[in-house]
Amino acid sequence: MENVLDDIAAQAGEFIADRAGKSSPFFLYVPLTAPHKPVMPHPRFQNQTDLGPYGDFVHQVDATVGNILKSIDDAGVRDNTLVVYTSDNGSYMYRLENDDKDHVDEESVQGYRPEHHTANADFRGTKADVWEGGHHVPFFVRWPAQVKGSTKSKETICLTDFFATAADVINKDLPEGAAPDSFSLLPLLKGETRKTPRAPVIHHSANGMFAIRDGQWKLVLGNGSGGRQAPKGTPFEQPYFLFNMQDDPAERKNVIESHPEIARRLETECLKIRDSGSSKSLK
Repeated sequence: MENVLDDIAAQAGEFIADRAGKSSPFFLYVPLTAPHKPVMPHPRFQNQTDLGPYGDFVHQVDATVGNILKSIDDAGVRDNTLVVYTSDNGSYMYRLENDDKDHVDEESVQGYRPEHHTANADFRGTKADVWEGGHHVPFFVRWPAQVKGSTKSKETICLTDFFATAADVINKDLPEGAAPDSFSLLPLLKGETRKTPRAPVIHHSANGMFAIRDGQWKLVLGNGSGGRQAPKGTPFEQPYFLFNMQDDPAERKNVIESHPEIARRLETECLKIRDSGSSKSLK
């Protein structure tokens, strides 16, 4: 199992070298097995960080992605190859706010104290939760011919948007009824403004807790995380949570009592999207 990441990088490199010499574009999807459990960094990465086996595993992920990027560069297609590096969810590592042992002290502990590491940055919760720690993930893009380096966007996006983006990149219309929650990111990548605002993003936890994000506002339609972090709560049971993500990205202050009209609007929109089966139903 320790060789899986090396094998993935090697096969990706072979594919890139083969396709780069052809006239038609290529699409390569590389779903890495790490840093998901089981945490098994290759021996050459073990004890390379001060953050325990999980930290070493993350370090190996970085190196693996670096090897794939090098394959693109070596193939001579760096400038015109769009690379997206992201994750489907946040880390399963808890933020431990006490003096108990963490993963640095004992590798069996699934959590870090903030002075050692914050696996989900400053966001609340972990993988599987409806909180930002479960959903707010890095999204890096490299496309030298089209995307200016070191630029950032504060727009709310979703991984579902990549379908429409890929179609936009190759100048193809979406098939009728396809990608009902996908909105092209191409204008954002080029530093432009969307012609029409994106529909709100729907969150969904492991246990069925819904949330909706629209600009600075996020409404959780339930009374807990809906995942791993206590209290787990129950979907669609009060009290709901409304957060101003611009002022409170860590989701510490529930402002639903001071903004009930925003909560009602977001609840209506979330249920409409859920029941219709498409985010485009709001347009």
